Amino acid sequence: MRILSDATAQKLAEIAEHSEAVRIQWQDRGRAPRGYTKGMAVAFGQLYLDLLDGDAFASEVANPVIGEVHRDGLAFYADKFEEAGVQIGPFPSDILRSVFVMQHGLGMRESSGRYCEGRDASADNTSAETAEAGLFQCSWNARSASPLLVTLFEESRGMVNFLEIFREGVTAHAHDEENFGSGDGRDFQALTKANPLFAVRFAALCLRKQRRHWGPINTRQSEIRPEVDALFRRAMAQIEADYPVTS
Repeated sequence: MRILSDATAQKLAEIAEHSEAVRIQWQDRGRAPRGYTKGMAVAFGQLYLDLLDGDAFASEVANPVIGEVHRDGLAFYADKFEEAGVQIGPFPSDILRSVFVMQHGLGMRESSGRYCEGRDASADNTSAETAEAGLFQCSWNARSASPLLVTLFEESRGMVNFLEIFREGVTAHAHDEENFGSGDGRDFQALTKANPLFAVRFAALCLRKQRRHWGPINTRQSEIRPEVDALFRRAMAQIEADYPVTS
């Protein structure tokens, strides 16, 4: 699989910086850190490139929406997309983009776009299995959604991807660094905060397989914004320009 070049990552970050998405006032959260909007554009670019290369993980994220509202966030949120004037679309590329539109709003709801967010101090989830961490406040027990999630975790150990991009505009606090329990669950918390691309990939598949993992999805508080859809459409065009399909 191809790795996004530094040049393309910079182009995607610049697209994000000049997009309407950076000016969104998210409900109860305000504006996102610039690093979040840039980072999500770059992460989307990597997964879209993965999809073009036939990667199994990206292909699973981009599977057709077949109405499984009890599992699939896109199926559950179909009417929210319609209300926002954002079309999910039938093709894998459209579906991947829609997952990121949904995920972008979720990240603002769960962490205010802070890659390093520690667990919710008001909750009692302090075991290695249930302690939440990172952009989307995932916990290790979400791995039951798909065997691909465990594979992703093992393959991502020790890696750091796009951390400097996601850091822009974010100040990490001492309590953010705390991890809970031991073993793989503790390692998952640390990795989720150290490797934003891992956090994005993990949450993207969970949104398709286990949307009940998130309260803001279940209560329909996570926002769908057309400005974000427009950002990812431009990111798609940039990837297609930089990595043209050859016959």
